[in-house]
Amino acid sequence: MRGPGSAGITLLGTIAESDGRVTPAELSLSGVQSLQLPPVLPDLSVEALAAQDLLLRSGAREWQVHCHTWQLHRDVGASFYAAVPPRRMPWSRRAAWRLMLGLAATAPGRWLLARRGRAH
Repeated sequence: MRGPGSAGITLLGTIAESDGRVTPAELSLSGVQSLQLPPVLPDLSVEALAAQDLLLRSGAREWQVHCHTWQLHRDVGASFYAAVPPRRMPWSRRAAWRLMLGLAATAPGRWLLARRGRAH
């Protein structure tokens, strides 16, 4: 747990997605007054009771939390890149990078690249 500012708390963990994947997530609660939570909350579930009220459950324990605002942040990178395939690089740029890296792998190539870099 770490606090996002005064009277706030951030819970770090993972979310089980509907397709079976597990993604990193953090739940930030702002304006929380005197909430005492243990350092680790195994199998935490969060239920929104109202716009500013949440119910946290971990095992047999539960906490009703009143906060000014709450935000759930989760990593959607894998879903994004699965939906938007990467753009294929043009063959000329691939050939130029292959040539440049091939030159950088040899002593004469490094000398040539260093000499060219000083000329500009």
